[in-house]
Amino acid sequence: MVASIIMENMFESIDVEIYKQLLRVLGDYIIKTPVTGINKLFDMAIEGGKKILPKDKHALAILKYVLCNSVPTAVQKLLNMRFSDLPKAEFRPITKVGRTHEVAFWSRGLKISDKVKDLIDFEGTGKSGMWSDLNGKIVSLLDLSKEKK
Repeated sequence: MVASIIMENMFESIDVEIYKQLLRVLGDYIIKTPVTGINKLFDMAIEGGKKILPKDKHALAILKYVLCNSVPTAVQKLLNMRFSDLPKAEFRPITKVGRTHEVAFWSRGLKISDKVKDLIDFEGTGKSGMWSDLNGKIVSLLDLSKEKK
């Protein structure tokens, strides 16, 4: 019982840390390079609060990895990077389909995407996202961080 409460509080603190990092990156970017449209994302992030972040631990790890870069690099990666472009295998959402491995997609409602930006619910739909295949069927991810090289 106590362990589950501690784990929940740790997970929530990671959530808050990533949300603060997102606000810092977007805020710094709109100060240094105004009139780029990023201010709309910043406003949506402020309005939506921490609940715009995914609940999935793997999705949060991807966001944490992307946002830990310098401000211009973090914004560029946030907006343009696809899951297949993630440089470290442990961050790539890989699923097993038959005998092959494929990169999974992020699905929220009817929207299916493979971009890092879409992990964040900027539109404030309130719908929880999930890992899926191209057709929107739920998939489970492989944990490649523990596999031997």
